[in-house]
Amino acid sequence: MPKDPKLKVTKPPKKIPAVAMPKRPGTSWNMFFREHMEKVKLSGKPVVPTVEGAIAAELWKNLSPADKQVYTDRYKANFEAFKKETKERLQELTPAEYKLENQRRQALREAGKKGVPTLKDPNAPKRPLSNFFLYAKDLRASGKYAHMSLKEQSKAFADAWASLPEEEKAKYTEKNKIAMEAYKIEKAAYDAQT
Repeated sequence: MPKDPKLKVTKPPKKIPAVAMPKRPGTSWNMFFREHMEKVKLSGKPVVPTVEGAIAAELWKNLSPADKQVYTDRYKANFEAFKKETKERLQELTPAEYKLENQRRQALREAGKKGVPTLKDPNAPKRPLSNFFLYAKDLRASGKYAHMSLKEQSKAFADAWASLPEEEKAKYTEKNKIAMEAYKIEKAAYDAQT
């Protein structure tokens, strides 16, 4: 039977390999369960995970708060080490690796996976502040508005900006223009690395 030329065969998207990252530590319950399973294996008994899971759950439920705290403390220490290793690993990634990993994460989100954030490269150049935010930064540094809440400060800054003479605004526009030119050069160099 001849193939219909109008039908287009689409290939599944190419799987992008994940960038090697530190493994998230197991919770305190996971640690307890793994230790329980090791004890069962060492005892020589046949291991039935569903049965052992129920037994471990009952043992966990009957643990004293002090015994549970030991596992909680270990988990917290492991999690802090994990955060530190992850931060260090993110500093080591090249712009090309960031781009590839973010493409993989985007494909996962498009496939319906939830909770997969885009990675932000801490080494990427930062976009400069706008004219208004440069002005607000100067006002905040003056200390005149320190007694106000953030919401009140924002309103006061907006009012002050609206009443600022055009010559003063031009100074901030010029600062922004200079910073933006430097940013564009840095961004181009960064983008060239990908």
